[in-house]
Amino acid sequence: MPSFSYALLETDNTVRYGHCTYPQNGKINPVKRMRLLALVLLAAVLCPVVSPAASDYRYPYGDPYQATVYGTPPDMVYRTQTPVMPKLRSIRVDGRVVPDIFSYSGEMFYGTALQKGEAPLIFIVAGTGAEHDSKKMIFLTQVFYEAGFHVVALSSPTHMNFVISASQHGAPGYVPHDVDDLYRMMLWIKDVVEKERPVSGYYVTGYSLGAMHAAFLARKDSLAGDFDFRKVLMINPPVSLYHSAKRLDSWLTRENLGDISVRDQIESVIHRFSEYYKNAEVTDLDDNFLYEMVTRVHLDNKDLRSLVGVDFRLSSSSMIFASDVCLRAGYLVPPADYPLSSGRPLMPYAEAAFNVSFIEYMDEFLLPYLKFLDPSIDRYTMMRQCSLYDIRSYLMENDKVVVIGNTDDVILNENDLAFIKTVFGRRARLFPSGGHCGNMMYTPFVEAMVGMVTP
Repeated sequence: MPSFSYALLETDNTVRYGHCTYPQNGKINPVKRMRLLALVLLAAVLCPVVSPAASDYRYPYGDPYQATVYGTPPDMVYRTQTPVMPKLRSIRVDGRVVPDIFSYSGEMFYGTALQKGEAPLIFIVAGTGAEHDSKKMIFLTQVFYEAGFHVVALSSPTHMNFVISASQHGAPGYVPHDVDDLYRMMLWIKDVVEKERPVSGYYVTGYSLGAMHAAFLARKDSLAGDFDFRKVLMINPPVSLYHSAKRLDSWLTRENLGDISVRDQIESVIHRFSEYYKNAEVTDLDDNFLYEMVTRVHLDNKDLRSLVGVDFRLSSSSMIFASDVCLRAGYLVPPADYPLSSGRPLMPYAEAAFNVSFIEYMDEFLLPYLKFLDPSIDRYTMMRQCSLYDIRSYLMENDKVVVIGNTDDVILNENDLAFIKTVFGRRARLFPSGGHCGNMMYTPFVEAMVGMVTP
């Protein structure tokens, strides 16, 4: 295990509110560029491939990997009748030290969509590596605004901007610390919103890792009493962060790829799309073209798993790089390379970060850091505190915490499903198919989701 030191982040408890501005030079850092390139590839497989529907459930994908990657067909997406443009806002923590290379991200960005008069307020927490204005977050903002809520959309604590601007410890992935950071930000935002609109009550939800965070936020608030959440909605939650991450990491290993390298696998998929594109009569790169391409370019389960694995790895690699730089830990960036200037090439670090699995990060970076803070912590404790098992009693005893998801969720195993069914009982609504968040925009799923939090 490598040895490295940490520079603790210094902050105080004051905060400045304001509207965010983006860097004017138009440059995108290499880590984000790598992620954008992969998202272009993923966008090519986000249109539907219609398959036979079961008589009792009309979501079209019976294969969980297809569901996870393709999502919901456009004609089955829930349509809001009262669209709203979320307002972009920011929080700057006074006294916070932000590395020069991340100067563009010194403020924590979030979004709001507020009703004109009094309404309940719902916080939405994004999934792993996702920003407050990602596609899923914009969709959920629209849905809950239409349902009558004030809405606050929060980036995941594992997103680079949150790590850089708001994380007290700078080492995301340890759920208790991430939840403390979220809770602190939510208190500041609560103060802002209450000065603008009357709030009749508080709710919290999140999808994927954000769903786990929502449950832990509710547990924390049951002791602190600042929000007294009326309902807590968990959308496609993992039961154990460690075990779900290990499953996702495995899709970029021999277990899924055999003797093919990750680079060769992705290049193979890109080549197949490129060949189709070269030979197709393209008039417009719209959804219709993407539909035709996906229906004619064969993607097997190995391809689909590797695409999901790459997306997860890109999220975690940007998080790891941000954490390493903020803490000057020397995990990816040698101490001799500091300070990183805005003009320094970052691609070598981005490539190194991509080669680190989330589990390696937890074992080689996060756990030593936690031991640095508390020598008594061990690997088992870390893993348990990043799972719903750690708050099992609370979840069983509180009717206000509800779950919606799918029995074929690719990040869950049989033990995870048994946990959800045992702990939540009738408070869990599990659809027979949909993969991981694949049917989150599907009309019956949305209607059930909203019904679980509205009176």
